[in-house]
Amino acid sequence: MSVHSCVRVQQPQSELSSSDSDLIDRYVAHLKRRGHTASTTKAYRSAVVHFLQWRRTVPVLRDSLCAETVRAFLDEHLPTCHCAPPVVRSRKTVQAALNQLLAMSGHVRVIQHAVPLPTAIETSVVAFDAYLRDVCGLAVQTRRSRCREVRRFLTDLLGTGPLIVDHITPTVLIDYVTDRACGARGLTATALVGALRGYLRFLRFSGVLVDNFGDTIPSPAHWSLAALPPALGDEELARFWAAFDRTTAIGKRDYAMARCLADMALRCHEVAQLNLEAINWRGGFLTLTHNKGRRVDRLPLPASTGDSLVDYLRHGRPASSSRALFVYHRAPLGQAVAVTTVRGAVRRAFQRAELPWSGPHVLRHTAARRMLQGGCSIKEIADVLRHRSIDTTAIYTKVDLPQLTGVAQPWPEEWS
Repeated sequence: MSVHSCVRVQQPQSELSSSDSDLIDRYVAHLKRRGHTASTTKAYRSAVVHFLQWRRTVPVLRDSLCAETVRAFLDEHLPTCHCAPPVVRSRKTVQAALNQLLAMSGHVRVIQHAVPLPTAIETSVVAFDAYLRDVCGLAVQTRRSRCREVRRFLTDLLGTGPLIVDHITPTVLIDYVTDRACGARGLTATALVGALRGYLRFLRFSGVLVDNFGDTIPSPAHWSLAALPPALGDEELARFWAAFDRTTAIGKRDYAMARCLADMALRCHEVAQLNLEAINWRGGFLTLTHNKGRRVDRLPLPASTGDSLVDYLRHGRPASSSRALFVYHRAPLGQAVAVTTVRGAVRRAFQRAELPWSGPHVLRHTAARRMLQGGCSIKEIADVLRHRSIDTTAIYTKVDLPQLTGVAQPWPEEWS
């Protein structure tokens, strides 16, 4: 039966059955445990009450609590709702509230759109991602980037049709890379070529492709030492640190995360994945186990970073069963932060400090430059940055102006 005809709830919101009232009480307690604000809890509660009262008006759905019932409410009742106020009618808010109700009750959540069946291309990309993870041991961000490039290549080549490997020829690959590389930055073109070559190796590994023509893809010209890596000066770094409000719990967390980036040259995903066991306080070092290539690295813990972590752990971090070092202070309260949280904290600090940068990678460059100016060797810096090749670290010698000045010859005033 269609349920959209039941559009008016006659009883006031206070009239709930005892079972529904108990459900609402458990729901509010669930939201409080997750750390939702009072205003969000009030809006979500109102949305759930609205849903429960609508459900009572539809006999076949009176005791039903599942994704299908919620979708019927969202799709058929909410767009034409004329229920007596107070009623929340924002689909985004109502769906979020009901998803929490489903999660609390152990049901599958409602998704925004139906998930289409995977295409042949998507199936191949998923298998390629598993190969990069299980065979190559690549990090999540690297896998995501390579899968994105391969998906785009296959879609441009085959559209929505079946995956015909015979259509992937050296000529097709060369033409595609040439077209994409025009106007692209060197690193972008290099990443594209690396992704395509990796996909061809995957096809050979899977027995789908016999010929090895990955080397026929031209390598784009890229002068890695042509540009100077951006880094913060002393005055800019002071402004950056001053942009964090360390009187608040979230400010303490964001400041400590930024310290890990700028003092230890960690990457954002490495900061997000840190756990309490990673820090050896007695030894004064930090162990990374989720970095590129599945290596386990031990890094010295600077005093400035350690102080910021102690301040956060003692006076900022909320009580949580999670072993993650950095956690959310709002819903979902106590769960490990995402990579986007780390990036967002840095981006907002740059904005508050009125600095021209937005990406966190400039802090990694800053750490390398400060180590070089502090007398560290290129090998020591490469170890901290976890570069596989010392040539990657060589670019930082170009920003050590005091040492460059010492070896530079004076410019002759007159030609002899």
